[in-house]
Amino acid sequence: MMTLEHQGAISVGDAFIDYLSIDENNDKYDKRLGGASVNAAVHLSRYKMESYYVTKLGYGQDSQFVKEELKKESVKLDYSVHTQAKKLPCVYIHLDRNGDRTFHAYVNETPDDVLTIEDIQKDAFVNRQLFYFGSGTLFHEKAREATVKALKAAKKHGSFISFDANIRLKRWESEEDCRSTIMSLLLNADIIKLSEEELLFLMEETSLEAALEKATKIPVPLIYVTVGKEGAYVIFQGQIEFIRGKVVDSIDTTGAGDAYMAAVLYCIHTYGFPATVKEAVGYGYNGNIMGALVATKAGSLPDIGNYCHIVDELFIKPDKMKTVKSSFK
Repeated sequence: MMTLEHQGAISVGDAFIDYLSIDENNDKYDKRLGGASVNAAVHLSRYKMESYYVTKLGYGQDSQFVKEELKKESVKLDYSVHTQAKKLPCVYIHLDRNGDRTFHAYVNETPDDVLTIEDIQKDAFVNRQLFYFGSGTLFHEKAREATVKALKAAKKHGSFISFDANIRLKRWESEEDCRSTIMSLLLNADIIKLSEEELLFLMEETSLEAALEKATKIPVPLIYVTVGKEGAYVIFQGQIEFIRGKVVDSIDTTGAGDAYMAAVLYCIHTYGFPATVKEAVGYGYNGNIMGALVATKAGSLPDIGNYCHIVDELFIKPDKMKTVKSSFK
């Protein structure tokens, strides 16, 4: 049961180092924080929300880089753990002329040094309003067990459960293993975000219309499906609505979906869980804005200014949602 004491968010995931290509030949890279769960934790903190991140780090330069960057972002690592051998995985990201990303290479020297059940401290989840997780800690058996323990603790303490798929099939043993694992766990969520490709994969459909219709049968109250620059769909208690995207000159789409999800979670944290489909559409419109703004700059966590100011200037708030439909031009 949610109480007034429930505040802030806690995210569980794997921290990465992103090596982002900075020239058209894709042979020069900029070192950045990486990983969907890291991005979500940082975005939530930028909304001046208390944001905790639970991960496993080492003692090398990459882990130190992550700790320093998260400290700058006021993301708390109180419940994260360290091991001597842990080396952070690295992702090399190439970009095409349209700013679309290609995950060119994934390097992980310690793939079995993951979060375990013993690493999850149950008191970390007391009075957190939001719990965030994705599929990045589900393809490894021990990490999956740790994630399930965290999920159960968050549910026990009354948090809203949010799941952002972020499927990377190359990390899974098989497509069926990926699909069955995700489908079994997302049923515990209150909020789900999927890309169009992820929805088609999970619903085993080739038509977006058919996949959306099948998704209305998933017993989760709030589902967002992003469709790139076109915008997103929201499925709220079985109803489907389209939310047109904000048109921008896209530079780099890396992390735009994470910004989208964080904006929706900010709305839930600030205004409460949507009570109507109109409110759910308004939250998704806000997600479109933040995803689009992030895509106008390089990297998954660019400097786009004061988030709270952006909220005041651009977001649609509940008392303004009567105009939401006329805003989609």
